Amino acid sequence: MAMSENAPESGMPEFPQRPFRGGEYGKEHDGTYLMNWNPIMLAEDLPQGQVIGKDFLGTRVIVYRQEDGTPVVQSAYCPHMGADLSCGEMVGGQVRCPYHFWKFGPDGQCTEIPEEDTIPGVARIYNYPAAERWGFIWAFNGEEPLYDLPEMPNIAEEDLVYKPFHRGLRPIEGWIGSSNIVDFQHLKTVHGIPDPYPKKVEYSDYLLDVRQESDNRVVDTRLHGCTWMSAHARFADGLERFFMAGGSQVAPGWSDSFFLVALRRSQAEEMGEEAVQEEFQKRIDYMIKLYSEDEPILYSLRFRGYRKSALIRADRYMGEFLRYHDAYPRKAPFDV
Repeated sequence: MAMSENAPESGMPEFPQRPFRGGEYGKEHDGTYLMNWNPIMLAEDLPQGQVIGKDFLGTRVIVYRQEDGTPVVQSAYCPHMGADLSCGEMVGGQVRCPYHFWKFGPDGQCTEIPEEDTIPGVARIYNYPAAERWGFIWAFNGEEPLYDLPEMPNIAEEDLVYKPFHRGLRPIEGWIGSSNIVDFQHLKTVHGIPDPYPKKVEYSDYLLDVRQESDNRVVDTRLHGCTWMSAHARFADGLERFFMAGGSQVAPGWSDSFFLVALRRSQAEEMGEEAVQEEFQKRIDYMIKLYSEDEPILYSLRFRGYRKSALIRADRYMGEFLRYHDAYPRKAPFDV
């Protein structure tokens, strides 16, 4: 169950533009993006009857709800003259182009062209697989999702209460920030996490699972599609911490960042509303702390890929991740 509220201020510092900022240094972008689920926006920011434009995959999409509330994500540019359909409006459950009033249905097909009886087959826009979950609207880069929407480790969604947030646009590709999941030196040196080294690191086609065990804590973390992390931490004093974090692929060198904090529902019911809000604030503050520690480094980073980085023995998990990322399936957006 989502408990929505306005996102906290990101406090993101301003950094000068650098020619190597955001992506992998020395590697030219080829126009393709990871085939994964991307959080496009907070679900509470998508009211019925409105069409919203979002930058995504180096191009643009529109987001709206069907009459039953189901979200739709489609390519934003009209195939006629290229008008941005987010400047149009919803008319009878369809998107009407602002330029010549062509209408497009939830399946992407053009349904009406003023003063024309025949609608050509090329008069269509493209649909991305879309869904609403965890308080976010999601879009998948590809014709069909390769894996299910993200889950929290060890617990079902209905057994949690949670708060989703929009962190904001970040001048770095999301997978670089998500590499923290296996950068165990970084977890210790920057974030001060004791005994961060893993008991298990396992890769499958689209998921990465990490388990950390120490006298103080046990943590299960999963990385979905290289850019979205979900985690469940259990501490020796009985505290549990649930969170998710990651972002959408906006453009080369850019991502749009979101996160979520959660409490076990049974615990929340025992605590009472005031104590729940206080506990949520502690967890939000902790997430902001992690972001604040990472962002000055990430925003000024000249990130090196697998063959350029001077990796040492302690970096073997990072090396595995960089190879995994390089082999991960990619696709260009629909409207290029």
